[in-house]
Amino acid sequence: MMKLKMIFGITALTSTAAFAQGPQCDHAQLPYQQMTPVPYDSTPYAPQDTMPAQCANPEVEAYIAAWEAGEIDFTTIKSNSSIAADQQFCKSLDDDGNVLEIADCDKSKSPVGYIWKELSDSPVVIGITDGGKSDHAPHFHGQPECYYVVTGESQTLAQNKFQKLSLGQYFYIPGATIHNTPILSDKGLGVMYWYPNNANFNGFKYYWRKDVQNLRVAEEAFDRVDEIRKRDLNLGAYGTNEAIFKK
Repeated sequence: MMKLKMIFGITALTSTAAFAQGPQCDHAQLPYQQMTPVPYDSTPYAPQDTMPAQCANPEVEAYIAAWEAGEIDFTTIKSNSSIAADQQFCKSLDDDGNVLEIADCDKSKSPVGYIWKELSDSPVVIGITDGGKSDHAPHFHGQPECYYVVTGESQTLAQNKFQKLSLGQYFYIPGATIHNTPILSDKGLGVMYWYPNNANFNGFKYYWRKDVQNLRVAEEAFDRVDEIRKRDLNLGAYGTNEAIFKK
């Protein structure tokens, strides 16, 4: 009788442990399963004339060298083999955030005023943008990001103020840091962007204001960014400046 009780006891313990563990997954944690990080208000780094050490990458450096030599431009730049052939086109967003194909890479056909091309998804994510005068929503993501300005100029959020981002400059944004670059110049702005530590863009999670509702400390960070936009650029919250950007 004692032996039977021990067997039942061991079985119960085993079952309880299995139940507590729950179903086992054979994949990495997906973006929607990850805890929402609390963002920094802005990067502590300013735009600079040389590539930051955090941004160094041989594939990006080859693209930049070819661009500066006049061997490529936005129309002729080619993606590497990690971008599927059916994804090698100019993209933009509609007002609901859905990705669109933009015929002839004509940014004037973009509902949001800018377009981009995906150049690499592995070993690191790389892309290039071409934007006209347009507003952009503050956001953040867990991955560090780098810019290199290929055309035009603008103001970008850095060190808790908006600073000039000029042709040929670099800009480093640590992970979980709100960034924002409205395009206020008639020259527009084009940047090469890359995530120096990360591949596979589908695994990224972007956070916009709507994604941090009720996470008050994160909402307050977005509030402070809106205050900086008003103070430095005389812009209201994103989505309230149509009159300025339709001039």
